[in-house]
This record gives sequence, C-alpha cells and structure tokens, in this order.
Amino acid sequence: MSGTTALAERYEELKLLRSNLDSMFKDSQRYVRPNSNKFDHGFTSKQEDGSKILYDDTAVWCNQMFANGLASNLIPKSDRWFYLRVQNKPQGLLNSEELSFLQACEDRILHEFSLPQSQFYSASHECFLDIGSYGTSPVQISEVEGVVNFRSRPLADVFFDTDQYGTVDTVHYRCYKTARQLMQSFPGIEDMRGFNPTDSVHSKYELIYSIFPNTDKAAKKGSRVGKGRKYTVVYWCPRMPEPILESGSSYFTFLVPRWSKLADEIYGRGPAFSCLSQIRALNKMVKEALTSAEYLNFPTLTAEEDSIMLPMKYGSRQIMFHEPGTEKPSPILAGNQPQYVMEMIRMYRESVNRSFFVDQIIRQEKKERQSVLEIQDTRGQMLNQLAPLLNRMESEYLSPAIEATFELLGRQNELPERPSSLDGASLEIAYSSPSSQSQFATRLADISAFMKDIAPLAQVEPTILQSLNETKLFESYAKYRNIDPSVVKSQEEVNAMRAEQAEQAEEQQQIQSAPQITGAIKDIAQAKQTDPEGVGNLLNI
Repeated sequence: MSGTTALAERYEELKLLRSNLDSMFKDSQRYVRPNSNKFDHGFTSKQEDGSKILYDDTAVWCNQMFANGLASNLIPKSDRWFYLRVQNKPQGLLNSEELSFLQACEDRILHEFSLPQSQFYSASHECFLDIGSYGTSPVQISEVEGVVNFRSRPLADVFFDTDQYGTVDTVHYRCYKTARQLMQSFPGIEDMRGFNPTDSVHSKYELIYSIFPNTDKAAKKGSRVGKGRKYTVVYWCPRMPEPILESGSSYFTFLVPRWSKLADEIYGRGPAFSCLSQIRALNKMVKEALTSAEYLNFPTLTAEEDSIMLPMKYGSRQIMFHEPGTEKPSPILAGNQPQYVMEMIRMYRESVNRSFFVDQIIRQEKKERQSVLEIQDTRGQMLNQLAPLLNRMESEYLSPAIEATFELLGRQNELPERPSSLDGASLEIAYSSPSSQSQFATRLADISAFMKDIAPLAQVEPTILQSLNETKLFESYAKYRNIDPSVVKSQEEVNAMRAEQAEQAEEQQQIQSAPQITGAIKDIAQAKQTDPEGVGNLLNI
C-alpha cells in the first residue's frame, strides 16, 4: 500500500457515517456513562467536569446493574459457562478419549480467561457498560507475552463498517501518543517524514490502527503468514505521508457486539437509547426540585424601604435591626408543591429501570414469606424473559472470543493433542450460563410432570416402566440441570459395568451352587457302591 491517502479518505468516510448518531452518543455519555471518553472527534488535554450538569444518577445506576446482570448471567467466573461439542455427533456417542479432549480444551480456555494478564472478565464488564449506554462496544483481542489479551476500546475512538452480511470486517481505531511513545513502539519512526522526535509531551500524534479484508488473491486460501493472511493491518498517522507499519492477521482482531439494531444499520441501539428522553426529563426535574427546595429553605425576603438598619445579615444566629413601627421582613411564598414533582420523578425512574431490564435482573423482594421453589420459579421466569435478548451477545462477542482464543492457544501448542477419531471434525460451542439454562427450565418441568403423571399408572400396571429408557432420561435431566458431562457415565461405560455385574453374579451363583453339586455327586457315589446295577440302570451309566 503506497501512502495513506486512501486510508485517510476511508477513515473520514466512516467518521461522517457515524456523525448522524453523535448527538445521541453525546447525551448517553453525558447522562449514562459520564466517565467514558467524549464524542468530540479530537484530543484535548483540558478535561471538563461532567458531573456539574448531572443532577440525577438513576441512569448511571441502572447501567451498572445492567452490566452486572449481563456479567453474572452470561459469563459467571465461578461456573463452566460453555461447553465444546463435536458438530453433527451426539454427546452420548463420544468415547472417553474424545470427551477428555473436549473437557481439557474447555478447561484450558477458561483458565486463559481467568488469568489477570488476559483481562477478559474486566474487559467484558466494561464492554457491557458500553452496551447499555451506546448499544455498541468494541473489544480488541491480541496476544501479549504468550497470553490472549482482551482490551475494551472507547466507542468514541472506533469507527467501523460491515460487509454484505452485516458482519463487522473493517475497523479504524485511533489513539493519541507522544513522540516518545511512538519511538518506543515503532523503532525507526524518527527517520520517517512528518515525524519530529523533539516534540513535547503536549504535542500528541493521532495514531490509527486499521484492519480490513485483504484483497490479495492469496488471502482466499486463509494462510497464517505473508500475503495469504485474511486481513490487512496498518498503523498510520494523518500527519505522516507514509504508513508507519504494515502487517496482516489471520483473524479479525476486534470483537464488536451490538445489543440490537434495525435492518441495514451498522451501529447498535442500547437500552439507553429507548429511554433517552426520559433520562433528559428526569435530570431536568431533579434540577427543578433542587431549585424549588432551595427557595423553600431560603426564600426571598421583602421589606419596606429604609426600614432595615444596615448592614444586611443572612444566615442563622444573626440579628437584624429595623426601624420602630415598620413591618418586619417577610418571605415571598411562591406556592411551590414539590410533592407532585417527586411523584413524577418516581414514575420516570421506574420507566428508566424497566428500559435497562433492572426489574428482570434484580428480583424484587416480597413482604410475604416465599418458599425456595417459589423463589427459584420467579428467578427462572426472569432469566427466561431476558435470555432471548442475550443471543446477540453470544453470537457477536462470546463465540468469536472463544474461537480466537482456541486458535491462538493452538498456535502455541497449549491445547491437548486431538484424538485421531476427531481429525477433520468441526467443533461447536454450547452455552451453559444461567441465562442459557433458564431456557431449559420448561423441559425440566415437563420431565417432572411426566414422571408424576405415570406414577399412578405404574402402580396399576408396573410393566409400563419397561418402556422407559432410564439411561436417556437420566442423561437428559443431568444436561438440563447443567451437570458436568464427566459426572454422567457414557453408554459404553454403562454397558461394560452391566456386563461385569452380570459376570460377577454368574460367578457368585456358581459358588453358591457348588456345595449342592458336590453333595449330589457324593450321594451318587455311595449309592453306586451299595447297589451298582440299580443306580447304573437309573442313570443310564
């Protein structure tokens, strides 16, 4: 690639493409995510205090609860929230070697996610905060010192585009670096045109990381090296005529999940977008309520001219003198009724809570005493209603993260050796997080109801239970209860165990019948000695 002109044109085009949404992004950043980067399309060392215009933190709290709910229901760190399966092959048909391989891969990936250097869980929580605020959250994935690393990037500094299928395939990420930082990251940059190594720390360069599909014919083969890599990666700066560094990548280094979007839309829509007008009105009403309370506590005073002896005094424990016979200073009562404003504030806060699904994430405690089953049923219904909304998080964030981690660990030979029986087989991901398991709650209820229905029939006709496949029933129940597959024995192990038990029972029966056979032989021998011919004729010997 010669020069940065084409990159700069594409970069400006994507900035213009997002400009229609910048007003909504700015309001979401101001009222929902005040600590995130501002959508100002530039860099300034002067940082303003955004809390001066924020009078109500309902939206901020709701967004935090929303992110906490996604983290606990999608990626609970203490649970095995996903499994690997062989595509087009039931789990029950896998042998012990294949099951051990899949479980070892799962353990290795989860271990990689839990490493402090990986930052997967912290980056995911920041991602969920941006999802609630903006509906879109870019996360960069890379390999740092042998560890798969995840870093959440501010949406204000990321511009992207999608392919014909709506999948993100082009990203331009900008950041601002000093001359010293650039020389540390890119040795030899001091000799390039447009770069001044003596610039101060206050003069920063706009460094842009661009990744987009590789148009070379060799890229169709999907190689990991050279021109055959699927994506092109370029580091460049608008102030410099030539790219700083050109390379490639065999995988897309950005995960860009979106909460929801309309047809042909590029950027997503978050929960904050659906209640942004209520958030603005709520902030305005709280401000008015504070102003009204200030007037009630410190009302404006009126007094006759020349009736008060100077100087004027304000505050508590002050004495004010006035001329004899004149009216005392009196407050102006404006007739404020803050109770109506507080009722409207309560209604708007409930509306914002519902928009962020806080009523489904946090179970409302009831005054009456509830049993464990009632609490579990309520919790299951809440998660079951929330689960369909999380499908896009699984397809656009979790699945690509697991697949990229699997690929990078495979390159480092950190995964167990694949069994020969799985050569050429494709693996797929099955989720077992609380939100995914809630969708199986109805199946568990169906199994329990079925067993209760056939219990009376079994008492009348016990042979009806012979039609049940106890092993399949047990496996289904364990699966829907999210029990580790290693706990349940495979069909091969069950058959081997049953064969061994039958063999042991046969041996025990032979041992128990041995004394009777020995006694019978002894009796025949004695009878033959007493009457040889009679016994011989009787036994035909």
